[in-house]
Amino acid sequence: MEEEKKTKSSYTKGQRIFAIVGVILLLALYLITLVSAITTSPAAPALFKACIGASMLLPIMLWCYVHFGKLLMGRKE
Repeated sequence: MEEEKKTKSSYTKGQRIFAIVGVILLLALYLITLVSAITTSPAAPALFKACIGASMLLPIMLWCYVHFGKLLMGRKE
């Protein structure tokens, strides 16, 4: 049997964990927005605004954390 060559990922384990956490948080934000819209609670407009703001800010913050982590560790890639 031939051994398949495993391709090495260009992303570190920490970057992949940050990406998974980011996806989970974004999905939670969208779920909260959907549930608050369906229930028509009095807090729905505020929750909608908070979720929209967080869905823009969260990926930017996660990217900055990874980028600055690389800079502090002294890695170029």
